[in-house]
Amino acid sequence: MEINLCETCRKEPECFAKGIFERERCEQYEPLSVEEQLERDESVNAIMVGSCPKCGGENTVDCEHEPSIDDITVGACLDCKVHWCLECGYVLKDRKKNCPHWGFCADCSAKNSYLSESEFMDKVCPTCEHYKNGCQLEDPSQCDKETQFLCPHKEDISNCPKLRRHLKQLD
Repeated sequence: MEINLCETCRKEPECFAKGIFERERCEQYEPLSVEEQLERDESVNAIMVGSCPKCGGENTVDCEHEPSIDDITVGACLDCKVHWCLECGYVLKDRKKNCPHWGFCADCSAKNSYLSESEFMDKVCPTCEHYKNGCQLEDPSQCDKETQFLCPHKEDISNCPKLRRHLKQLD
């Protein structure tokens, strides 16, 4: 089992901005207290999961730790029991199925030769003049190479007009 120190480290946001994450060992590790971790998780949940698209309730969680789903990109409403995709907002008909946007995006990426973010970081970043043990750009989202190799809607795929039309046809 891999241990990810970054999940419990005070410096996680700072390191993530530099492209450093998912480390098993780190000389700069500063652990958060259990109380701090719970507070951070509640804040992250409120931002990343948000309210239920069906009932509007705030009693929501991601499904990373739900054994039958085990997917951080799926949201669940603890009040009305609906499940939805946290990336595009699509309400899932069957909570055990992947969101239809995955196949759509995979086809689009293949057609346009887009890399996944992990492929980009593995293949492109190490060849960049701004990379030395992580991205050295003050704002990594301003990387010129991202526009060449990544989907322009990677930050918020719900903004993709082709995907919105595709998902609307499924309803």
